[in-house]
Amino acid sequence: MEENKEILLPNKRYKKAEEQDLTLQVNLESSESLMRLGDRDIVLDLEKLFNKERQDSIDYKIYGKMKMVFRNMYSGDTPYDYLSENLYLAGDGTNGLNGANRFTGFLPYDEFAFLRRDLRRQINTPVSGDTVGFNSDLSYIGPERHPPISTMMAPYHNWNLYLSYVYSGDSNYQMTYTLSGCTKIVGNNIITFKSGDGIPFRVSLTDGNFYELTSPIEHGMKQGEYITLSGVTFTGAITGRTYQIDSVGNEFYDSEKYVINLSKSSFKTGITIGTSNKILFTGKRVLDVNNITNTTSSYYVHKHKTLTDSSHYIMDNVGFESPIFENEKKIIFENSAGDNDVLVERNRPESVLFDFKEPFQLTSELKNNLGYTPTEIYVTTIFRNGNGYFNYPPKVGHKFNFHNSWVDNHFSGTTSNESTIGNGTTFTRDSITFTSGNTLSKGTVLTGAFVEYNPKELKERIICEAFQKITNPTTIFDYGQTGDVDGFSCATVNNPFGLHYQPHHRIKLRQLSPYIENSDTKDIFNIPENKIYDSQDKLWRYRDLYDHGYVDVDGNGTDFPFINGQHYVKSDINFYLRNERYYTNKADGLINFLDSNNPRNNTKGIC
Repeated sequence: MEENKEILLPNKRYKKAEEQDLTLQVNLESSESLMRLGDRDIVLDLEKLFNKERQDSIDYKIYGKMKMVFRNMYSGDTPYDYLSENLYLAGDGTNGLNGANRFTGFLPYDEFAFLRRDLRRQINTPVSGDTVGFNSDLSYIGPERHPPISTMMAPYHNWNLYLSYVYSGDSNYQMTYTLSGCTKIVGNNIITFKSGDGIPFRVSLTDGNFYELTSPIEHGMKQGEYITLSGVTFTGAITGRTYQIDSVGNEFYDSEKYVINLSKSSFKTGITIGTSNKILFTGKRVLDVNNITNTTSSYYVHKHKTLTDSSHYIMDNVGFESPIFENEKKIIFENSAGDNDVLVERNRPESVLFDFKEPFQLTSELKNNLGYTPTEIYVTTIFRNGNGYFNYPPKVGHKFNFHNSWVDNHFSGTTSNESTIGNGTTFTRDSITFTSGNTLSKGTVLTGAFVEYNPKELKERIICEAFQKITNPTTIFDYGQTGDVDGFSCATVNNPFGLHYQPHHRIKLRQLSPYIENSDTKDIFNIPENKIYDSQDKLWRYRDLYDHGYVDVDGNGTDFPFINGQHYVKSDINFYLRNERYYTNKADGLINFLDSNNPRNNTKGIC
């Protein structure tokens, strides 16, 4: 049976009962104890926690795909029997160069491949018998006369990949620009200058009221800006050789990137700059003629420093890819050694995957040439020359050192060699000396792009990328590279023509804002580290650093997959290995707007 209970106030309990204070008194007591950092910073919102980890992470996993874009075009002969036996034959053995009775043909594609296939392997030939068990008969197959290549060495024998960053800029890098072939007149059709002198120009037209100046590379200048000229008659005070740019471009497509026009009336009496296609000099971009010192662009060549060595990456074939290029191979009825039915390969469409084993750590201790933490690194590809069929080390040049019909003096001798990578290791086969390249150690310095930097804009402009050039010694493979050939001239024993490629491919890790911010704050520790102080305006100038995951309307930003504390940065690289003789898109503009009927034509007089 349920009990009926009722709560009564104290004064209702009985007659004349006194009232009582039933208020419950709760005393507020405090206690203190030390807490660990993690206990104070725990974030329970998963989205916020993910974003915090993403922004704090300095680990970047670099991987991607490389596609070889190359056509094997040089046909020649060789005194080296082993190589002769493997040529992709172009003749019947009686049409060697210079009257030599040798087989002629193309180098096998394996000499250019990322992953070689001419490997020496160990195989087991099964042995029959009556007993149960494993009966082995181990032997080797594959080439052995030249230094043998194992399966493990296949990705590292021809080419090596490294991560690198730009740690410095060289304004004293020696450069050469030529207008024509063999016969050179200093200041007329050849100019030697340092990278800090600016961009090379030639006088392409002097008719009418304007001087038309053309650069072999994109000048980056705009109408209304100024240019400071140096060389020939342009000496003395900067103010006396700084001219306003009246317009850019001419009637030809894309020419605004290469051509500027200066009014003749702006030149002082007695100063002329010669006749069309004759005079060469350099020029620097200036934003404000009233503040030349602080608004003149500086010019220099990037200096890279490697962050890894050759053992830090792996490479393998791409699966399930259908290339658009032809796999060019054939069966030779009989090669130079008399062997029948030999399979030879001239070209192979090759795509490979590369993966750097350990994540790259973008620490604040790492500083680029501008003094702040790099926002980009590079995948650097260097020709290793494991078989020693090419000259070593490679030579280094830039876009304006390659021409459609002649070899540039810049590559003559050894002055343009990438000397920091060493001279290689020599070995001898059949009385012929070969030079195999070296693997690079961490911290090796390499030459990079030609760059402009303007302090008012707080950013670099890549004028042109660096290229490395490789050639064959005629004692190993002779395709006429040391003399004049049809349509290509001025090659010599010390300056042969060959192949060239771009070694450094940029990988963006962080994004700086395209907009410049200004501040007069004294709290400089909370301003991005790319800041500079403008003494004229008395302001700090800087670009904000975008967060990962933010991409603005113009596509600027980074949004890499973030898993297990690492940013996964994928890069697809088209690796162009170009024939210096046959690649003829090296003139000004997207196409050569200096055609043969144009009065600006600069190809006359080529030897």
